[in-house]
Amino acid sequence: MDGSSPPDVGYYCRQFQSTLPHNNFISQYFPHLRGLNLAYNHFNGSTISSAIAKLTDLTRLNLSHTGFSGEIPSEFSHLKKLVSLDLSFNQVAFVRDEDYSNVLSNATNLSELWLQEVNMSNIKPSSFSNLSRSMKHLDVSDCGLTGNVPSSICNLTSLTSLDLSHNSFSGEFPHTVSNLVQLETLHIQVNSFSGSFPLTIPSSIFNLPNLQWLGCSDNQLVGPIPSEIVHSSLHSVYLNNNFLNGTIPSWLLALPSMEILGLSYNQLTGEIPSYICYLASLLVIDLSNNNLSGSIPECLFNLAELSVLNLRNNNFHGPIPSSMFGNMSKLTHVDLNGNKLGGSLPAQSLATCKMLEVLDVGNNNVDDVFPQWLSNLPSLKVLILGSNSFHGAVTTSNSFSMLQILDLSNNYFNGSLPAGLFHKFPAMKMLKDKSEEVGTEYYIGLTVKGKECVVNKFPSVFTTLDMSNNYFRGEIPDAIGELGSLLFLNLSHNNFVGPIPSSLGNMRELESLDLSSNRLSRKIPSQLTSLTYLSFLNLSRNSLVGPIPQGNQFGTFDAASYAGNEGLCGVPLSKKCGGDDEDGDHDQDSEPELESGGELFSWGFAGAGYGCGLVIGISTAYIMFSTRKPEWLVEIVENWTWRG
Repeated sequence: MDGSSPPDVGYYCRQFQSTLPHNNFISQYFPHLRGLNLAYNHFNGSTISSAIAKLTDLTRLNLSHTGFSGEIPSEFSHLKKLVSLDLSFNQVAFVRDEDYSNVLSNATNLSELWLQEVNMSNIKPSSFSNLSRSMKHLDVSDCGLTGNVPSSICNLTSLTSLDLSHNSFSGEFPHTVSNLVQLETLHIQVNSFSGSFPLTIPSSIFNLPNLQWLGCSDNQLVGPIPSEIVHSSLHSVYLNNNFLNGTIPSWLLALPSMEILGLSYNQLTGEIPSYICYLASLLVIDLSNNNLSGSIPECLFNLAELSVLNLRNNNFHGPIPSSMFGNMSKLTHVDLNGNKLGGSLPAQSLATCKMLEVLDVGNNNVDDVFPQWLSNLPSLKVLILGSNSFHGAVTTSNSFSMLQILDLSNNYFNGSLPAGLFHKFPAMKMLKDKSEEVGTEYYIGLTVKGKECVVNKFPSVFTTLDMSNNYFRGEIPDAIGELGSLLFLNLSHNNFVGPIPSSLGNMRELESLDLSSNRLSRKIPSQLTSLTYLSFLNLSRNSLVGPIPQGNQFGTFDAASYAGNEGLCGVPLSKKCGGDDEDGDHDQDSEPELESGGELFSWGFAGAGYGCGLVIGISTAYIMFSTRKPEWLVEIVENWTWRG
């Protein structure tokens, strides 16, 4: 109970775990209750008691996140004084259209209605005509609604927030949306609107005088973005995952308060206009997965507040501007993957980005040595350098204290791997509780377990090391076994020699191990059978000998995991063990000679095997949050997604 209010004013409870007290408990002891908040309790499987409808003085009712299921009682139509009703995030449903209409038409003062994830698939959207004209907040997202958006919604001229997202609305959005002059946030993303952009989403939406937040992502919008915008209150625009074409609109220059610009997964062309550099309030720029070209404007260094820069999968060329990052001290994510950028990494300016967590420059033409200076960035968790022209040895005198994902694949790195190198990745050593709550998540694409895949979350327990398709030589150091939290390890397509380190058996979390296409010799260590999470193993195209270890996960791998090792025998191979030549160790003198140039594989094969590589997709396509949750930056981090 709210101790600051008398019993007949408000009742707040967070202690019930299964069912409420008997149905008449609240109405008997609190007959004049005005506010009832049972949110975030655990009435899993229980139905909403119709006895609540006896509290006819209720003005505020919050039953969200409670686990209720079943029908919403038709008796709720007795709650005529309701000002705020929240039934969201349950498994409840309005089964009959008349029940929905009666509940809403009788509550003539209703100004806040939160129905997110309430099943309304049987409800006609035309029933919205019964809503109170004083309605300010309406959330019917993810409710299974279909058909056209009813024009009656545009009669709710007091609306300040409207969320119709994650439904199956189609057709054109009502042109009378211009009536909603008080609207501040509009969510219509993830629907099935179609047609050209000016017809489906009227350009008048952009001219609503108080609109600040516009989410139109994941529809089927085509055509150019409207070019004539006159108002200046808009600060967050999400048009991701559509079929928009043309250039980035010039009206952005008239929006000095713009904070988030999401235009990814469209068909935009042209260059990044220099006027973006004058939007000093920008926090997120996501222009990824378009057909943009030209060079990256060096003037981006003006954006001192920028946290996320995502330009992946475009046609940008030229060097990465040397001074671009010099003023961006708040950057956490930089994604330039999949362009034609050359030159070297801008060491001096990037070194100032002390908050940087993700740096992805994969699939470009960067020509540089290993950037050991990045170890000075205390927050760096993800470093993607794959598919470039990096070269030389990989050494560092400092630790990459937070690094969890390192992709060096498809480059020209060479030399041996010093044992001390693996001491520099402490975050890859520490075992973490897989059940722990994770505050930061990314969506990433990986080539692991022999195929391209999408890892939906990158939690704090995710660690991977990919050094494949390079010119590394010498033995694999035993110290690699200290990376006890690694989930994925790929050292394939190099010139490693000698035995497979038995210390790999200490990597108890390992799920994928690829050592293929090297010159490894001797027996497969029996310690590898202790890797009980291992679900992918590729030791093919080496010079391994002796019987294949048996037990645990090794009983699940087929012959392809060992192909190209003539000296191996035993299950799953057809060659049986038993001869004297099966159990002897081969020394390095018996290993095959290097082919010309030290290359034991073709780059064509390497490219085919690499797939998408370790890439970080940080599209803002699905950044959506309720106006009741102002922690927008938390939501940005938690809802990055991508599609390939």
